[in-house]
Amino acid sequence: MKLSELKKQEEAIVKRVNATGDLKQRLASFGLLKGANIRVIDFALGKSTIEIMVDGTLLALRKSEAENIEVEPKWAVTVAK
Repeated sequence: MKLSELKKQEEAIVKRVNATGDLKQRLASFGLLKGANIRVIDFALGKSTIEIMVDGTLLALRKSEAENIEVEPKWAVTVAK
């Protein structure tokens, strides 16, 4: 599942960041790495921007950036155990 597909207030764990170069480095500097805990806080009108909390840090990502981040919803992790 992509980060861009999560709903408001859903939590997930980052499984993979499908980005290269500057974008991958920028996302990593924000803490968006494999295993990071994230929660969707809000969306801009039209869902063009997604506001997320990453391990205590509030970030805003473009939808195109969020589509490069694969996540596993926390409810899916709980059900699988």
